[in-house]
Amino acid sequence: MENDEKDMEIFSYEGTDYKTLLTDKFRKHKPYQPEDLSKITAQIPGTMLKILVKEGQHINPSKCLFILEAMKMKNKVYASISGKIKKIHITEGQIVTKNQLLLELGESESIFKKLLEKSSSKEPKPPKEPKKLKRKG
Repeated sequence: MENDEKDMEIFSYEGTDYKTLLTDKFRKHKPYQPEDLSKITAQIPGTMLKILVKEGQHINPSKCLFILEAMKMKNKVYASISGKIKKIHITEGQIVTKNQLLLELGESESIFKKLLEKSSSKEPKPPKEPKKLKRKG
């Protein structure tokens, strides 16, 4: 019991501190990092059949970027945000591995960012005065 007390560490979660034993697996775990939407990576290994964009081209989420063949299926890959193609890291016919960087977007603008800018640029309107009702009689 005394040995366990020495190995106990303080673990903070949502503002509360807990005294606990941490596993080696937990200590080696990489911290969470949000996905960078400007970097398009291969979700599965395969062969790059056709690249449909060029560097410097403006794209939006409805634009097919390339066709990746994996497991005898031709997968059309689309961008998740609008932007400009900054760098293409692959060539047609190239075999790609899972999580390999394929394309980089520059000047990317998400729909949410645009909406946020529009809403913050508008000045709030003052509330309207309630209408006064006229009484008959």
